[in-house]
Amino acid sequence: MNMTQKIYDIRTASQREFEDFVFDHDPQSFATNDAWYHRLDTTVKYDASHSARCFIEMFRTSASLFEKYDRERLKQGFWAMTGASFDGNLDILIWRSNIAPELKEELIAAMFFVFCDVFARDPMGEACEMWWDALAYCINPMKHVDPVGNPVHKRIQGAMFHTLAQILDLDAADCQSAALHGLNHVLHPDTKALIDDFIMRRPDLPQDFIDYAYHCVAGRAM
Repeated sequence: MNMTQKIYDIRTASQREFEDFVFDHDPQSFATNDAWYHRLDTTVKYDASHSARCFIEMFRTSASLFEKYDRERLKQGFWAMTGASFDGNLDILIWRSNIAPELKEELIAAMFFVFCDVFARDPMGEACEMWWDALAYCINPMKHVDPVGNPVHKRIQGAMFHTLAQILDLDAADCQSAALHGLNHVLHPDTKALIDDFIMRRPDLPQDFIDYAYHCVAGRAM
C-alpha cells in the first residue's frame, strides 16, 4: 500500500506555527491509529532546544489557547504532546534529548500554567489526569531512569516534584487528583511530608481522598 509521507519541519517554526503543529489537526479518536501523531507515514523534523522553548512559551500563555483552537483540537493536542507519539514530544525532550538540564527544569516548571490556566477550567477528558502518568511512568513503576544515581535524572525528578506541589495547591479537584497521580509516579523522597502538610491544612477532605493520597505516597496508585 502506498502512503504519502507527511513531513513536519518545525526546526525554525514561529511560536504560532509551532502551536498549529501541535493543535491544528482534524480530531480523531485516541483509540485509533488515525490521529495525526500515530500515523506511520508522518515524520517530524525538530530541534530539541527550539521545541523546548516553544513549549515553554505555549505553556506560559496557555490561557490564550482557548481563543485559537476548539476544544477537540486542544484535547487531541494535549494527548499528543505527552504520549509516545511524535518525534520531539515532551517525553523525548525531558528524558532522551541532550538539551541543558536547566532548560528541562524550565520546561517542567512551565507545565504548572497548563494546569492553572487550562485544566483547572477544563480537564480535557483524561488529559489532565494522565499528564504525569505519561511523563513520569519511567520513574515508577518502570524504573527505567535513576533519580538517585544519575544527577540529571535527579534534577528532573526534583523539578517534577516542585511543579506537582504547586499543582496540588490549586483549588481545582481535577488538578489535585492529577497531582497526586503524578506524585505517585515521581516518587520523590519528600512526598509524604508534602501530603501530610496538604492534608493538615484541609481538615474537610473526604476520607477516600486521604486514603488515595497516602496510596500515592507509597507509589502504589498505578
